[in-house]
Amino acid sequence: MKEIKYRFGPNVSIGKIKKIKLIDRLLNLFFKGPAAPLIVSPITEITIIQFAHIGDLILMLPALKKLKILTSYKINLVVSSQNLLIAKRLKYIDSVIVADAPYFSRGKKTSYLNFITQLKKINSDLVFDVRGDLRNNFFIKFFVKKKYFAGYNVGGGEALLDISLPYRHGGHITGLLEPLFDYLHIPDIDISYCWHQEDIPYDVIKDHDFPSNFLVVHLGTGASARKWPVEHFITTIKSLAGITPVYVLGVNQDLSAEQLQTITQIPNVVNCVGRYSILQSIFILKKCSMFLGLDSGFSHIAAMLKKKVFVVFSGTVNKSVWKPYSFDKDQVILINKNVACDLVTGCGKLTCVDNICMKQIHPGRVISVLESYINNRDDYYSYQATKSS
Repeated sequence: MKEIKYRFGPNVSIGKIKKIKLIDRLLNLFFKGPAAPLIVSPITEITIIQFAHIGDLILMLPALKKLKILTSYKINLVVSSQNLLIAKRLKYIDSVIVADAPYFSRGKKTSYLNFITQLKKINSDLVFDVRGDLRNNFFIKFFVKKKYFAGYNVGGGEALLDISLPYRHGGHITGLLEPLFDYLHIPDIDISYCWHQEDIPYDVIKDHDFPSNFLVVHLGTGASARKWPVEHFITTIKSLAGITPVYVLGVNQDLSAEQLQTITQIPNVVNCVGRYSILQSIFILKKCSMFLGLDSGFSHIAAMLKKKVFVVFSGTVNKSVWKPYSFDKDQVILINKNVACDLVTGCGKLTCVDNICMKQIHPGRVISVLESYINNRDDYYSYQATKSS
């Protein structure tokens, strides 16, 4: 068996790694694995599988659009139910199928039986899984109808693939489909050439007049290890609301009732927590001029909308891989803290007893970075003049 460069997070136990590698070796005894380097039967449709979370989906959208505009394939997309509202409104996707992998579930309980039932609805010429996860490879191999199964072997299970593509370790996540482009001899083009802000769906909010310039602050993130204390957010919002209108987004679970009440009472702040759907919230991001958030799907959405983005960024992930995509050099600003447990490539933790990489980022630093940017905007002065009159 050839040597494999696995992609395991630093927090994965030695025991679990040994188990996965053992399963990988056993699979090679029973399955031939990738044999032919070329597709011998013509394909007319490709199904891209992305079981993971909203940020993973958003970062993949430019590549999906490129795949559609550069080929004549029918493009299908498999996503979790939490991403369905966005996925079904994508104009460059021909059909969307929901499949909820229990091992990617956050909060919502899903069963393996239901997952398998959902997978059996898929029928495609070429199925491509972007994750490179042994679990994905297993379930797709045995429960999805397809001519060819393409994917990555960075989490085990290459023997289950028909086409094993080279994974680009350390590359930004927006390039996940590039090896597939190379394999299919599809010319690659830069994201900025084909991507437009309108490529992310939204629902218009008609009963509110938005100011010409305002800051959106999003409180939430999917992993507790990446959270910033809400009291830090409140301190930051109070300060910044003195120089620009602030709209606060999130869900009720992001903060306490008392904290929510405090935010509501801050002058020049519009509290939108729990008020709008995800598609309406995207519309608010489209209208804003600046965004402040955490390592979350909404930070990636704001970046793909080509907004000025500030991210209070945790040490749990590799910023070279997972930083929101920048269309311009200084579009996305990361505000992070190097701590003793910093592993550079990210610790991989979803939960942390004491996430000092976030707690030690003080509000004063965040306020200073945003104030500096706002004070150098020409439209800031017109806002201040209007406010004073």
